[in-house]
Amino acid sequence: MPVLTVCNHKGGTGKTTSSIHLAAAFGHAGGRVLVIDFDPQGFLTRMLGASEPPPEHSALGLLDASADLASFPVQTVSGFDLIGSSMALTKALRRMTRPTDVLWLRETLQTAHDYDIVLIDTAAALSPFTMNALVASDLVVIPVTPEYQPVVGAEQTWQTCGLVQDKLNPRLSVPRFLLTQVDGRLNRHAKYAEYLRGKYGEAVLETPIRTSSSLAAASRDGRTVFDAGVTTRGAVDYRNAAKEIARHLYAAATAPPADSAAESAPAAPPEAQDVPAPPPPTAQAAPTAPASGSPAPPAERGGDGALNGHRVSGGLPAAPAAPDGGEAPRGGAERPGGVASGSDATP
Repeated sequence: MPVLTVCNHKGGTGKTTSSIHLAAAFGHAGGRVLVIDFDPQGFLTRMLGASEPPPEHSALGLLDASADLASFPVQTVSGFDLIGSSMALTKALRRMTRPTDVLWLRETLQTAHDYDIVLIDTAAALSPFTMNALVASDLVVIPVTPEYQPVVGAEQTWQTCGLVQDKLNPRLSVPRFLLTQVDGRLNRHAKYAEYLRGKYGEAVLETPIRTSSSLAAASRDGRTVFDAGVTTRGAVDYRNAAKEIARHLYAAATAPPADSAAESAPAAPPEAQDVPAPPPPTAQAAPTAPASGSPAPPAERGGDGALNGHRVSGGLPAAPAAPDGGEAPRGGAERPGGVASGSDATP
């Protein structure tokens, strides 16, 4: 059962819209899909017009030691099942201070169930909930609008995935960048897309999500573009992106964990073509700006790094020490999800 997380540390990149429409595309293709809204603000739940569930039946309940995904209450919306967000997630953050608190979701998702894909939507922040999603995942999709700040956030998310893969989840495959809100009329969008493809190669999905009035309309009325018609621009783009992601996702779910063997890692682009990032402004040399005075993408970090064998020019930072004690046995420590009776009380 493959687990897909949609994540970007920078907000406003089409992350929640992508989560909804990728799930809808998988569902329209015949898959049984579960979406988990792990954003404490619950934007995905609200955009779909779903009601906020009780804390014990929300995404927080999945962190409980007794959680059983096969019998967990869900809401059915737009061709997939949803476990919505709850404000209790915000309160639970204060209690999630132990190293093992990032492992609970993985244990719950390993219980028997009949879903073909589990898709997790995360907040635009690095929190224990985001870490739970990354530790439980086979693949991470990073939606990124080809603008300066979203690209910076996307690269930070790439580095976070490298740390998680190195220390907590060796099965995590190479993240995939999904270009969103792409306007073909803007030269700077073409420049930033070229920058990402030059640096990360095949890690950037071929299918971009173009700007679309159908996507904007769907976001307003709680529907997906597939409810309005499968031939709209938004529906076509997300259907094609879902097909591309599915190939990577199922390959990641069936691949052995990456140890040190190069053959277990996904094929890397040729050193990502060793394309350097445009230099930052200095008195000696002017940067290569994307267009119309836009700032250049951030300069590379020194050295070479690898994520599951995938080389990029600009290495990942050193990973932190592994959590003490390793993974706690199921039910062996108090979980933040055990809130069926007291979740609304301030800890």
